[in-house]
Amino acid sequence: MSLGDDTPDKLAYDLAQTNFDAVERDGYRAEWSDDDSAVEVFEVGTDERVAYNAEDLLRAESDVEVRNARDATF
Repeated sequence: MSLGDDTPDKLAYDLAQTNFDAVERDGYRAEWSDDDSAVEVFEVGTDERVAYNAEDLLRAESDVEVRNARDATF
């Protein structure tokens, strides 16, 4: 079961639960940052990214905790 309120949240959470480098779904892509400290999610074809703290994602047990793992939009 995916946690998160919206597609970026769910995709970030799903990636954190796998051994994959990146995943794509519904026009969004999630990938690990270069140092694996964050999961970055963006809509394919745009430059705006949302970063999620990787440790917080791994510990998340609710939609709220996934949303709270969001670091920043850059």
